[in-house]
Amino acid sequence: MKKIIIAVVALAAVGTMASCGSTKSAQSPAPTGMVEEVVPLSGPEYHSNADYYRAVQNAASSDRSMAQKKAMQNCRQEIAANVQADLELVIENYAKAQTTQYGEDLKSHYQELAYTVAQQRLQDVQVVGEKMYKEENGNYRYYVCLQIPKKSVQEAAAALLAQDEKLNLEFDLEMFKEVFNQKRAEFER
Repeated sequence: MKKIIIAVVALAAVGTMASCGSTKSAQSPAPTGMVEEVVPLSGPEYHSNADYYRAVQNAASSDRSMAQKKAMQNCRQEIAANVQADLELVIENYAKAQTTQYGEDLKSHYQELAYTVAQQRLQDVQVVGEKMYKEENGNYRYYVCLQIPKKSVQEAAAALLAQDEKLNLEFDLEMFKEVFNQKRAEFER
């Protein structure tokens, strides 16, 4: 009887130790016929956040410099589109928050300025990362991540809005900054 109790206690102890062991789950293999590819410059440090607009693009060409130029151009276009979209939203929210006699005329004027700022800020583009590969067919494939500080976009937009004579009469810099910072805060959630 004593031997049975000792055996049961031993089995219970082994079972307890086994259940308290590591909880690492086995990685599931890729589905049949599929191979996972590692995409360069795809980590979180290459995504837009509260402080930076970022874009990652790639291009291929038989000429190394052409691959680089294409990828850079595509990346710049993506950043400009993101900046313009955000500025238009900020400006729309700013125009709604402001009671003014100019209404729609003022809103369309603000949106024209958003396009101008988006194009001007492309001068502030910084390279975050880049990789060049030579493909089996002899082509070059270039990956690049570019960024623009959101703070410089905000400052440029505010400066441009303040310079415009018609808009300057109605422009409230602090309210504009507040609306812009609300848009930036969306990335922190």
